[in-house]
Amino acid sequence: MIKNIGPLERKVLEILWDKKQSTARDISNSLEEIGERRAYSTVRTIIKRLVDKKIVEEKTDHNERTFIYIPLLSKEELEKTIVGSIFGELLTRFHQSAVSYIAEGLSENEEDLKKIKKKLNEMKRNE
Repeated sequence: MIKNIGPLERKVLEILWDKKQSTARDISNSLEEIGERRAYSTVRTIIKRLVDKKIVEEKTDHNERTFIYIPLLSKEELEKTIVGSIFGELLTRFHQSAVSYIAEGLSENEEDLKKIKKKLNEMKRNE
């Protein structure tokens, strides 16, 4: 399960989410445009990590000369996966402390409490 992505991985994903698909060269150029100049080999390494994590898919173009990269997860899906993974680990390792910490933090924010109550009610109706 995905627990984290690095800052450069995140920037590559932002480019892919924006463009829907791209080549490594285009990603490298886009990074340079936003002031993140990196060696092409570094960009390829970052993309390979994202492919290995199953966040990005690698396909060949119609001439089978260039790899095209396509995000497999939306930004929201990735964030939900990461939060779920981290939160699941916290609950497994520190159940009572994790629950107490979250409950105490939420008790200070009325809007968050309303959202959680609404979600819990939806979950109960769907049981």
